[in-house]
Amino acid sequence: MMSLLFYNDVAGFGGHEAMTLRAIESLCQRGDVPVSVMYYESNNRFGTGLMDISHETGNLNLFPLAFSSKNLQAFRSLISFRKIQYLVGLMKQINPHVVVVSQGRIEACSMGLLAAKRAGFRTISYLPMAHPVSVSGKPVAVRLRERVNQYFYRLPDKFITISEGARTMLLERGAKDIVVVPNGIDARPAAHGDQDRFREEHGIATGEYLVGTIGRIDFRQKGQDFALEAIRRFERSLEGYKFVFVGEGPDEHRLKAMIAKSNLSRLVQVLAWCGDPGKIYAGLDMLMIPSKFEGVPLVMLEAMANGLPIIASNSDAMGEFLPQDWLFPFGDHQALFDCLVHVRNADYSRQLESHRELILEQFTSEQFSANVSSAILERTPGGSGIVRRSMISTGRCS
Repeated sequence: MMSLLFYNDVAGFGGHEAMTLRAIESLCQRGDVPVSVMYYESNNRFGTGLMDISHETGNLNLFPLAFSSKNLQAFRSLISFRKIQYLVGLMKQINPHVVVVSQGRIEACSMGLLAAKRAGFRTISYLPMAHPVSVSGKPVAVRLRERVNQYFYRLPDKFITISEGARTMLLERGAKDIVVVPNGIDARPAAHGDQDRFREEHGIATGEYLVGTIGRIDFRQKGQDFALEAIRRFERSLEGYKFVFVGEGPDEHRLKAMIAKSNLSRLVQVLAWCGDPGKIYAGLDMLMIPSKFEGVPLVMLEAMANGLPIIASNSDAMGEFLPQDWLFPFGDHQALFDCLVHVRNADYSRQLESHRELILEQFTSEQFSANVSSAILERTPGGSGIVRRSMISTGRCS
């Protein structure tokens, strides 16, 4: 009987962590594959999800860690001798057939990747984003960081990624064994009255057009500051609009301070994350994704399943899924405003229906669970199930 170890030491929780939990759950439910997870003990949301899976399946061993990935983690990993030694010892104690390292980017969780290789285990990197440092990171010694990152790109025996765009970036970095497993969601219809309840709770008047940005509040990646500046510049032309930023994160307090300083509180709200996102989508008229870089945002798939129009920066998977006139260049405030007004006023009813059908046909949780399980178990000792080497492509919906 083969066994698996997942490693994730990030401190935050986003779409990739949510998909990692789904992958772990699907493998635990098999019953024939013992699963263990090493994770950062203070990541409460991730830890709670793991404990729920453990209680439901009885097939999950948890190993909390006292340390997490930090900025410039690739450099830190190379000199974290004691931590690496500790991880090597713990991994050998667990003794899995395969170590799956859940990395949002190659630098994150690189301690686990390095320890797994030094311990002699087969490794799979579950990696949704492989952007150059100049795109995804802070401009500190970019060339040196790229060289260090290149070392870590060579360590995994296999990559699982989530889009053709990410696969292309991995190929550019020399990766060879790559499987594309698209994200999947639970497409649940809104309950009757959810829209009215959401709007009443947050003071959205009848007839006001509500635009939402949902996700971790992190200016460097998610671009909420860029979106807010566009709202500020065109405030006088946004009569009848309201905007909500839903989520938590390192820049939450900065975002609230910027709203107050710009006197935009009547137009813009920051809302805490809701455990039932369906209620949020029920209240929205449009989703806005102003990110500088992304993988395949779960919020985009969820909005498509809920029949919402989406405006987004023209980067990564957004350009693979959405029509060109729903996209704007990141950082271009005028283009964001023009896109917002155009998409609101145009008739996209047929497009919205085709989006809904696409999600129900190709991007469900059930499909993801089957595909990711096969991708992880393929060609491993005692593994069963084969993923075709031809790519599982999202295609372009237009």
